[in-house]
Amino acid sequence: MRPSMMIVTGIVCGLLAEGVQLADDATAATPASAQPVIVTTFPSDTGPGPKEKPDNVGGVGPDHVVSFTCANFVVHDKKTGQIITKKSQTEFWAELGFKNMDSQPNDPRMLYDPLSQRWIATTAFDKNLHQLLLAVSTSPDPTKPWNGVKTPLKSPDFGFRCGVDKNGFYGCYWNFNKDLHAMMDCWAVPKEDLLAREGPILANATLFPGIEIESFPATDLDQNKASDAPELLLCHEFPVDNVKFSKLFMYKITWAGKTPSISKVQQIPLSRTYVAPNGSSLKNQATQPAPGPKLRADEGRRTAAVWAHKGSLFTCNEAKDKIDSRPGIFWCEVRARDGELLQEGFVDSPDCDYLAPSLAVDADGNVGIGCTRTSEKEFPSVVVMMRAATDPRNTLCPPVLAAKGTATYASDRDNAKVGVGWGNYNSTCLDPADPTVIWTYQEYAASGVLNVWNTCWTAFKVNR
Repeated sequence: MRPSMMIVTGIVCGLLAEGVQLADDATAATPASAQPVIVTTFPSDTGPGPKEKPDNVGGVGPDHVVSFTCANFVVHDKKTGQIITKKSQTEFWAELGFKNMDSQPNDPRMLYDPLSQRWIATTAFDKNLHQLLLAVSTSPDPTKPWNGVKTPLKSPDFGFRCGVDKNGFYGCYWNFNKDLHAMMDCWAVPKEDLLAREGPILANATLFPGIEIESFPATDLDQNKASDAPELLLCHEFPVDNVKFSKLFMYKITWAGKTPSISKVQQIPLSRTYVAPNGSSLKNQATQPAPGPKLRADEGRRTAAVWAHKGSLFTCNEAKDKIDSRPGIFWCEVRARDGELLQEGFVDSPDCDYLAPSLAVDADGNVGIGCTRTSEKEFPSVVVMMRAATDPRNTLCPPVLAAKGTATYASDRDNAKVGVGWGNYNSTCLDPADPTVIWTYQEYAASGVLNVWNTCWTAFKVNR
């Protein structure tokens, strides 16, 4: 069952609304006042695919919305949601000259860069040692030709996190190190080379090895950014023994012409400790209505998104209050120039689970978060929440339902003991035609058929 197009109005935030916890130094008497209004939502790619979860990412351009899952490349008309183009991942990369690969393309990433008006995509392939492919569109229209290149990057499991600013394109990925504090490498490509007419040029790409695991390059859409102003990487501490984190790590990448350099890591203490157990602990699962199986909810160990806006970095990820609490959402704001923690919040509830959040910040500084919500009484659904730039520190509006789940999700492709796989990744981004509108691409459940996952796009904004 696929949802129809819908318009849903937001709700007024109530005092100390259920599901929103404040950081210890927050003023509990003053709630956030941002009211998310759903502009539109429409279904996108569906399974089954090569994996039990979609790994859904994508972007929004002037006229198109693009979904990039483990299975397919899907282009929608932004106004109507209608599918214009759909091809498999294998077909997408074969058209760029990468044919007869020895494995299904996997771990896809996709974003739209409004500064260059280009789409950027990556995927990994190879059965034994993954190698990364990089593709860049030749125009703002994703249905037009793309250029692609095989990068020299290799990894046993990429876990690629990518970001962009006026000066470059950046990707962080897992390496071969066993030391968690050096388990990622960062790759920086000059923007001019990325956009070269003859295809991405990698001769000036620079690799920074051995940085903190889960380091995530910011998406920074400042069109007036100076050529020597730094790109920021941010992540939360990888949970010690896959259980807890209580600080952030930040790096700065600065360009001198086409040569970048990276700073030493800066540690940023949080106001409290959060819990993020891994799958093998069996302490981080989400619930669906019966007879749906437990869902994996162990992605809190990952940093889910980093967004730069006017001197601040915003980030979020799945987390828990205590080992036996239900999965929730940690989010915070950090001042970029010195790493000062400006605000910190946490969303959870004893009555539901929140999965796989990601965020973006609109042109006015309003923060929007999209995620999945599920419980014993609610099928996995998409919800969004916001905080206005003028709201009290550390506060969020309660979640607003964006796409209602209508079935449970089950798969025979994952470890039933650990839980059925739920999307590790998704995308939340700005509409380049109206940067007061935030879009989020999320997984939800709307089929009820074994191995058939569902995804949808939602556009939302603050209503005052």
